[in-house]
Amino acid sequence: MDLKIVAATIMLLLLCSEVSSYRLQKREVQEEDTISQIQEAAKKYWDQVSGTAQSWSDAVKSMTVYEKARDAYEKATSAVSTYFGIFSDQVIHWWQDADH
Repeated sequence: MDLKIVAATIMLLLLCSEVSSYRLQKREVQEEDTISQIQEAAKKYWDQVSGTAQSWSDAVKSMTVYEKARDAYEKATSAVSTYFGIFSDQVIHWWQDADH
């Protein structure tokens, strides 16, 4: 009889330790899930912020490139129109001198 009591006690202790171990494992998994959820949320937030910043940066870069291109075009057309005006004046004077 004493052997049955000792065996039952050992089995009860073993069962209790397994239950407590299971609870600790479950708690650790929940904590890891919470940490991973926080990390995932932080990563999503960071990706969103960096994506928005990148799009703003691209927009600013494209605006400056556009402005530079527009300025270069305006300067080039201004120079061409100036030199074309000088050239047309020379041609007109040359034709007038040839007529006289």
